[in-house]
Amino acid sequence: MARRRGSRRRAAKSAASYATALALAAAAGAGLLALSAERTLSRLALGGLGESFSTRVWSAPFVLRAGASAAPERLLERLDRLGYRRVDRAPELGEYRWNAPELDADLRGFSTPTASQRAGLYALRQDRRGRWDQRDDAGHAAPEVRLEPELAAELSGARKLRRDPLEWAQVPRSLADAVVAAEDKRFWTHWGLDPRALLRAAWADARGRDLQGASTITQQLAKNLFLSPRRTLLRKIEEAVLALYLERRLGKQRILTLYLNHIYLGQDGASSVMGMRAAARFYFGKDTAQLTLDESAALAGMIRGPGLYDPRRDPDACRERRDQVLGLMRDDGLISATALSAALAEPLRPAPAIDENDARDDAYYVAEVVRELVPRYGGDALYRDGLSIYTTMDPVLQSAAQRALRASRRQAALVALDPRTGDILALTGGRSYSESQFNRATQALRQPGSSFKPFLYAAALQMGLTPATVLSDRRRRFPGGWSPSNYDGIYYGTATLRQALAHSLNAATLDLAGRVGVDRIVASARACGITSPLHDSLGLALGDSEVGLLELVSAYEPFAAEGRRADPRLVVAVAAADGTVLEAPPPRSVVVLDPAIAYLMTSLLESVTRTGTARALPKLGFSAPAAGKTGTTNAGRDAWFVGYTSSLLAGVWVGDDRDRALKLTGAKDALPLWAALMKTALADRPADEFIRPPGVVEARLCVESGMLARTGCPKKLDEVFLAGTQPVGRCSLHRGGLLGWLDRMTRPRARR
Repeated sequence: MARRRGSRRRAAKSAASYATALALAAAAGAGLLALSAERTLSRLALGGLGESFSTRVWSAPFVLRAGASAAPERLLERLDRLGYRRVDRAPELGEYRWNAPELDADLRGFSTPTASQRAGLYALRQDRRGRWDQRDDAGHAAPEVRLEPELAAELSGARKLRRDPLEWAQVPRSLADAVVAAEDKRFWTHWGLDPRALLRAAWADARGRDLQGASTITQQLAKNLFLSPRRTLLRKIEEAVLALYLERRLGKQRILTLYLNHIYLGQDGASSVMGMRAAARFYFGKDTAQLTLDESAALAGMIRGPGLYDPRRDPDACRERRDQVLGLMRDDGLISATALSAALAEPLRPAPAIDENDARDDAYYVAEVVRELVPRYGGDALYRDGLSIYTTMDPVLQSAAQRALRASRRQAALVALDPRTGDILALTGGRSYSESQFNRATQALRQPGSSFKPFLYAAALQMGLTPATVLSDRRRRFPGGWSPSNYDGIYYGTATLRQALAHSLNAATLDLAGRVGVDRIVASARACGITSPLHDSLGLALGDSEVGLLELVSAYEPFAAEGRRADPRLVVAVAAADGTVLEAPPPRSVVVLDPAIAYLMTSLLESVTRTGTARALPKLGFSAPAAGKTGTTNAGRDAWFVGYTSSLLAGVWVGDDRDRALKLTGAKDALPLWAALMKTALADRPADEFIRPPGVVEARLCVESGMLARTGCPKKLDEVFLAGTQPVGRCSLHRGGLLGWLDRMTRPRARR
């Protein structure tokens, strides 16, 4: 008996020791799980929202200033692109009503490191002159109204994830309620586990079946963050332990936020769509803040099976699942019967799918942004850390630029920028990014031909020569047998500076280059921003040194911006995933040219578009004040046009990657593309007359003598000069006063 009792005591002691060991092992295992989870959570917290979030590239916001004359149709286009809905009633958030000439828009508002807009209802009215008056919801004048930036691209890197972080404050109530109703109705009250679901899972495992869902949102998050996708009892236990840890560590709001950021919601080609914000953009073309109740329910319903309930592939299944979620929300008291009826009546409206192989209008622009930022941030960080990159791109202008190039019969590139800030508003490096990723706007160096001549003429004006200075326009032979000709083979004997530039007379230009000297030409080009190597010969004056398109266009800034040159820029700010601003440098500009000389250059370049090689602009549908210069290289291998209005500077190159002789010309091949872009730009940007600065005077000259005109001079012209350089003597070929007038009246008229 005593022996039997001793055996029982030893067995009990052994069992107790075994139980203690199991408990210690379980505690150790739970501790290790918690430690591993804490390391992962720390990585997630690093920088705010952690790794493997897609980086977003944003366009510039559109700014409408009071008194501006933007075309209504272009303003409505911008609202439509941003996902605003047109209505015939008083608009709500994300909607607008257009009843010409009045526009009411309930703007969403936004904030970036460099710009912001308060959300609210704005009333805009266009007067008879086409100018906008703007009022906020309190009736106060609004000097500026901004539309939020467009999402240009999402960068996901090698793992091919599209994931955009949300903070709790950014989660719409309807979306949170829909997800809780669909996935875990007791989420707000349980402590991380659903005991009934655990028992059901254990029973399924004991019977040799796969473990089925019924996990709480917290358990699903634990699985997504920490565990493998295998379905076993051990993994289910680990999931439960981690769920308890997460509940104690994070709290409900943080758990739901992380869940919404990490849930898998389908495929965009080779990229996984991860998180509700990426899904909202992918399936409905809008941010989560803009989702309607029915759209929130549709996305929540997709969690159970993104492939089964894809609104594009199987809209009927998606609609049925959406309606189920709406019913659950009503059963749980989360929505009213009226809201349920309205949401059920809404049709399913997924955004059109975009084939990832199709080239987007902004592909070249975004690629150049990436090329610029990779050296600063590294490829890994740029593609996975959830950065927000704010650019200077105008998406409407960028689309117009790409459309123009698609219409070109040859390869082409285009750059448009704001000459006062250097902001690159549009940049496209070829007709099709899918066919060729080589960016001809930034990576190609080509001879600019006559589009380089303005730097010579600016140097001449700085020496004291004037637009009326007479040049020799006779063909010459230079050492080595070089004898460049005028394009059309016609020589005028003499020509003024204005005539020589307007008609691109090579012989007269070389006469001018001989007077100015190569060193001064180089200095002028360098001051304006040309950085490429330049030949030390007179051929430089005719554009024989290779330059890039962006380089050349930005070098015209001083002519367009009263002598100032701004560094061209694609990026205005970069922010980390938690909103920390990593960089936001202000625009930089320096004065490189006297404003009076800059105006004289603009005046000379206006002659190119009025009477010179670019005089076809009105026939191309563009008649606003503009200045610019065509360029054509030997055998028509390259065609150029760089030109500007009072608010926009743009340049076009047309040519061939194999450098073939194509008989291109700037006027025939590049100018039409420039005109197509600028016609779009005119709808948003003023093209006023160029303003004459102090230090510039105008004088009326006799065409024949070049001196101040008398009444008897038969041909007169008005010319501009730097103050003090205008002619002071009167014409010696014709009489003045009444006699001069009589001479002019009685002089035989030339036959036409």
